[in-house]
Amino acid sequence: MTATHIQDVTQSGGPTQPGFVKRMWRDNAGTIITLGLLITIVPFLPVYWIRVFTSMMAVAAAAQGVAILHERIGHVSLAGIGMMAVGGWIGLRVAHGLGLPFEINLLVAAIGAGAIGALLGLPGIRHKGLIFALVTLMFAAGLHVVVSSVGFPDGGSGFWGRVSGSQERAFMARPAVAQSDHAYFIYTTLIVTLAFGLTYAILKSSAGRAWAMIRAGDAVAKSAGVNMKAARFKAFFLAGALSGIGGCLMAGSIGQLDGRSFDALQSLLLYGLVIVAGPWSLAAALIAAFLYRVFPALLDSWGVDGDIAMIIFGIALIHAIVNAPRGIAGQLQDLSALISSKFGGAAR
Repeated sequence: MTATHIQDVTQSGGPTQPGFVKRMWRDNAGTIITLGLLITIVPFLPVYWIRVFTSMMAVAAAAQGVAILHERIGHVSLAGIGMMAVGGWIGLRVAHGLGLPFEINLLVAAIGAGAIGALLGLPGIRHKGLIFALVTLMFAAGLHVVVSSVGFPDGGSGFWGRVSGSQERAFMARPAVAQSDHAYFIYTTLIVTLAFGLTYAILKSSAGRAWAMIRAGDAVAKSAGVNMKAARFKAFFLAGALSGIGGCLMAGSIGQLDGRSFDALQSLLLYGLVIVAGPWSLAAALIAAFLYRVFPALLDSWGVDGDIAMIIFGIALIHAIVNAPRGIAGQLQDLSALISSKFGGAAR
């Protein structure tokens, strides 16, 4: 059992225990500060960049789901972006079909995607590693075929909710408090921040301790009396729900979704970037989402072919696997500790 897993098992107090807020700040100060800076700075950027960062925050939710499955229970999910499509589809269908408030659509999308994520995790009860990874990749590929050929709901009738003929397409309404692009970015960031906070609380609860046992080994988990099936289903549901939230938030940002944005290779890319970022940390979700969405846009704005990002990501992935298993987040934490020790020593 690694030091991280031991800490998870022995120091995982729930949100009702004294010192929880202090521990949350200690463990995630960098993430919280970064989210605060984003909310402060991004709304003053041009509209294009506001939308790029809004998309980044939506992807960050899905990245956190992928990280939970990888780091907490040792499963490789290659359907993170695909599950975003599920959440986006459900959110659009409920919005157009029932006309409910955005927050209700978001909740339904999270629950629906979580349920589908739990069903997708059925093979993970018996199989880990390559077999489960292939199952999730096939799911993502099949889903891409469906949404590309049928399309996302756009105000029509029937199960698929597609308009026909010359009927005008409808767009998903944003929340009443977040109609403008800058307001919607703040809204999205706050929702994702809340999702991160709830995730942290779950990781410090009995469910998180059970996942830490499973990650350490099935024999360890069984000896501790962990219900393996129930614990894994909770992880699959949470990962699916996080992706569903991201998909619905993205649908609200654009008003509509394009099936071409959810091909299986995008899910594979997101998993690779989660490894590069460091899947054990909440900060890694933000880093992975930044690399996935913002970094290619920056290259394009500088006149550099955005596809070069794939080469850079490949090199970064090799580096992470060989030299930096804790990813960029881990390296940043080590750098912060080094600077603190230097300044602390100088002060003394």
